[in-house]
Amino acid sequence: MRNLHFIINQLSPNATRVEKEVLRNFDVNEYALTIKISKYEGHTVELTMASISEGALTIVACGGDGTVNEVAQCLVNTPVSMGIIPIGSGNGLARHLCIPTKLASALEILKKFESEKMDVGQVNNRYFFCNISVAFSAQVIHCYDQIPQRGLKAYSKAFFKAISTFQYTTFQFQDNEVQLTSTPFILLFSNTDQLGYNKTLTPDASLFDGKLDMIRVERSNLFLLSFFMLFAFFRKFPPFTNIHRKQLEVIKISCPNQLLNIQIDGERLAWRATELNIKVVPKSLEIIY
Repeated sequence: MRNLHFIINQLSPNATRVEKEVLRNFDVNEYALTIKISKYEGHTVELTMASISEGALTIVACGGDGTVNEVAQCLVNTPVSMGIIPIGSGNGLARHLCIPTKLASALEILKKFESEKMDVGQVNNRYFFCNISVAFSAQVIHCYDQIPQRGLKAYSKAFFKAISTFQYTTFQFQDNEVQLTSTPFILLFSNTDQLGYNKTLTPDASLFDGKLDMIRVERSNLFLLSFFMLFAFFRKFPPFTNIHRKQLEVIKISCPNQLLNIQIDGERLAWRATELNIKVVPKSLEIIY
């Protein structure tokens, strides 16, 4: 009998329906089912750690990117596999894995239990699963957090607010091949081809190649940067000379000793760090998809 735990974010749309559909689709004679409801900040991590202690073989994150991230943080380099029921807004990791947002279809994928070990990103002592960024995209998330609404419309509002409030920062980079100084408009390290809502800046990124995809867009005039962002919205990437792409396994970023806005998997963090040590941790999370 498979020990299967579902952790549902009660604030997500259709949270109540998910609980009912799980009970309807999984025979209690075949599965040892446990359903837990996450009710407050940090509760998802508490519930996930408890499920590991209780012998769960699979833990299913039912929610948006935040819920998925909190569950996954606990499962890196463990024998416990993770499933996803995407009932949030962006659903970046689920979209990359082609896990449908239709509830019945997502449950059918879970019942097949076909899994593979995926790569995980790490920045300092924190894991990430989709992407990490500083510069403009982190400012967008900072502005998004100040808007009470959610969804693509709220992201559009945050984008235009970020344009008027963004300030450049100079960084120093060092990887195995090069050392350079940069003042980027966009600096993104991605493990997937998703920013959410099926938008991307790294269309070739993969969870299974042992690499992170970096895109660095250098400081330029507002017209060219706006032109680039407009094309990127439609997943088109003309060859601008100030756009640099690279696949890498590890990189060190030195930054000013100041409070930086950092975006990790759609979450804005304010970090005071003089270095960001970013690397890929290959095949370290068992994912069902």
